[in-house]
Amino acid sequence: MLVIDTFFVHIVHTILVFGDSMPSVQQKNKKDRLSFFVNSELSDKVTRISRQTKVPVSEIARKALQNYIDEVEKKDLENELEEGYKTNYNYYLKAQDEWKYADND
Repeated sequence: MLVIDTFFVHIVHTILVFGDSMPSVQQKNKKDRLSFFVNSELSDKVTRISRQTKVPVSEIARKALQNYIDEVEKKDLENELEEGYKTNYNYYLKAQDEWKYADND
């Protein structure tokens, strides 16, 4: 009986502390619906590939979107790094010159 009472107290405490904001499996797996149109040629191709690979069209679309996002984010990062290197070029050049003679000392 003590185990049941302790468990009940734990549940009540959890509800009081977290309320409705307690994380759940459903919240972690929540998906938003996106709807968009494609031309018939693209639709035919993705349907054919879906049947051939036995991968749902929605999964193909998710992977394609994720790949596109990854590509854009990678390009953005590369641009930021390039801009940072160009901005700090003189600083890096001076630091390189300072280290040129470090081994001679």
